[in-house]
Amino acid sequence: MHPTPQHNATRSIWLISQFELTRLFLTKRGAILLAAFAIVWFLILKYPVSYSVSILANENFGENISVFSSQLNLDYLLQWAYSEVAVYWLFAIFVFPFIAVLMTSDQTASDATRGTIRFLLLRTSRSQLLFGRFLGQAMIISILIGLTMSAAYVMGIWREPTGVLYAVPQLLLVAVNLVVACLPFIALMALFNVWVQSSKLSVAFTIILLPILNGLISWLTGYFEPIETLNYALPGVQLTDTVQNANLSFFSMSIPLTQTVIYLGLANFVLTRKAL
Repeated sequence: MHPTPQHNATRSIWLISQFELTRLFLTKRGAILLAAFAIVWFLILKYPVSYSVSILANENFGENISVFSSQLNLDYLLQWAYSEVAVYWLFAIFVFPFIAVLMTSDQTASDATRGTIRFLLLRTSRSQLLFGRFLGQAMIISILIGLTMSAAYVMGIWREPTGVLYAVPQLLLVAVNLVVACLPFIALMALFNVWVQSSKLSVAFTIILLPILNGLISWLTGYFEPIETLNYALPGVQLTDTVQNANLSFFSMSIPLTQTVIYLGLANFVLTRKAL
């Protein structure tokens, strides 16, 4: 049997995504990025996470912490098996989207700048290259989330071995939510790469434009309240709601997944019609 076009397309996307893993884990540039990433998360786990756990364990602060957590709808975290995982969750939900922007900012930009994208397109289509690079970057961020979350989990086990199995549902909640939360940011980088063909400009646009657009929408909402719904077009709008949910929320997850589809659709539309 001859491979179908659909099979060939899927295989091409998978091979491109695997090459993204190779570029990060088996190259000098990737090793430098991983070293910087490891240092940042070592400091986060060693100081903010570790010290926060010590504070949570202090009975003198217990009542105040419970009242504060209840006001923020975070009281469910006090029931988790490991405080290390709970504190990690609070940091990671806001830190990882920013990390995703930095680490996935070069999906097709450098190839377009150097002209190597034309060589790549001799063996694959533009859509396959776009989706393959996106899938590869999503896999990389998922691996990094898994590694850092495992480190927080090990810290908890080291302190209290009896909670090993009780923490599994919380780990699944954190892992799924973090990966889903990062997807629209990765897709937005793919869109900006196609638009400006520069990884640095892609990061700059994200850091500058998103707060400006959010502030503009908030200002206009004061004059016409329905404009507030435009916030759902911006990645990260659901992060606060996500961290306040004790269980997986369909609503919180549907927002970033819908954004991801839209961003990738726009990126594919522009790339397939753009002169390279």
